[in-house]
Formats: sequence, structure tokens, C-alpha cells
Amino acid sequence: MIILFFLFFLSFNFVNSNEFPSINGCFCEGGIITGLIPTDYQLKINNKKVGIFENGRFIYAFGRKSKNFIKLDINGKIKEFAVKKKKYKIENIKGLPRNKVEPSKKEIDRILNDRKLIAKAKEIGSKKKLFGKKFILPAEGRLSGVYGSQRILNSKPRSPHAGIDLAAKEGTKVVAPSSGIIKIVSNNMFFTGNTIIMDHGLGLISIFSHLKEISVKQGEYIQQGQKIGTIGMTGRATGPHLHWGVYLEKKSVDPFALVNFELD
Repeated sequence: MIILFFLFFLSFNFVNSNEFPSINGCFCEGGIITGLIPTDYQLKINNKKVGIFENGRFIYAFGRKSKNFIKLDINGKIKEFAVKKKKYKIENIKGLPRNKVEPSKKEIDRILNDRKLIAKAKEIGSKKKLFGKKFILPAEGRLSGVYGSQRILNSKPRSPHAGIDLAAKEGTKVVAPSSGIIKIVSNNMFFTGNTIIMDHGLGLISIFSHLKEISVKQGEYIQQGQKIGTIGMTGRATGPHLHWGVYLEKKSVDPFALVNFELD
């Protein structure tokens, strides 16, 4: 049984003559907030303008590391909120094939091509909100990797973990955590193996890695709960598991920040 980590949630209302709607979400590292404001209003977060989609929807991610406070400015009305900080664990993983930690020149070229493909997928696709109110876990399994942890592979420090890992038997069903459009289907990426990238709209995407089988095609619209593949151990993996990563454009999001509250 998956143990869900407690997240700090906060929502607030602007109660004034402008009748601002609620802004909901997790004001925490790895968290995400979203809401609706009039389309002719201007939103700034920490003095930077944030884009408003055509229906008045905005969405903002904090990333793994954030300032202690966040300042929201909607048409000159300013409110400041504390951002919940997190402690990140360090994981030592040994026994990986040397070429997965120290790739050759040929393998580096392959890695760079994979990265270009993933970077392209992170660009805003659908400007409509395709995801529903609440995400679900894409597979049943043991939580074997948490968001934000620092990994040391064969004694060599690597980038923080931008997602969660769910360990289960090879062939375990993987489903869509929310609705969206399949943006990329790629077989045998160097690190992530058989990989699916799903566009949930508004720049929010999910990445599913190390799959054994893929059951969807690029461009296909998928509903929440629909099977998209099965758990495997392709790419850089020491055992069968699913890596589920979430990004809002270039910022990583803790998947539990989508599972544990409604994005309405």
C-alpha cells in the first residue's frame, strides 16, 4: 500500500468588489497552484508576469527549491504567503552498469537526442485544461523513490529525482493519472527506456518511464484511468518500476501535489 506523504495545502479567496475566485493548491516546494481570474486582469508572482490562458485560467509551479515567501499581485492587490520547505533524502544506488553512469561518446550523442525530444515535449502544447479536478496514481506498487531526493549512482552524485518511483512486478498495469493527449511515444531511450509523455494542457505534462509495453499512440486522447502501458525495467533501472515525473514547462512538480488535492 502506498503511503501518501503529507503536503501542506492552502487556499484563499479574494473577497472584495472585484469578486476574485479562489486560488487553490499547495504552497510548498514541488507544489502547484491554479485558479481563474478575469482575462483582462494582470497577474504577477514574485514580480514576474504570469500568463493567463484564454478562459482566465492560470497555473504556477514552485519547483524543488523555492523562496521562503511568494508574493501574488493581481491588478495591484498584493498578498504574500509562506512556502512550505521540504527535507530531501539522499539515496545511494550501486551496481548499475558502468555505461549507464559513465556513458561513451556514442551513448552521449544518444542521450542528447533524448533530451532534445523531452525538452520539446515540455513546451506548451494544448492551451486548454485537459486534466480533471484530481489526479490518481498511475499504478499500484511500493513507493521506492520520492520526489526531490538526491541520488548517488555508483558513488557519483546525480541530479535530484524529479518524480516518484512505484515498484511492482513486470507487466503491472499503468493507467493515465488524468486525462490528456499523448505527446510522445519513444522506445528505448537511454535513461528512461520505453517512455510516454502525456500533455495535460496548460503546459502540464506527465512522463512515464521504464515501461515494458506501451498501449497508446502519439496524438491519442486518453481518459483518466485508461491503460497506457505496463511496468518494466527498460533504460537505467535496477528492477521493475514506474517512474512518474510531472513538469509545468521547465519546473518539476511533486506528483503527490496533484494526487492529494483538487486542481479546480
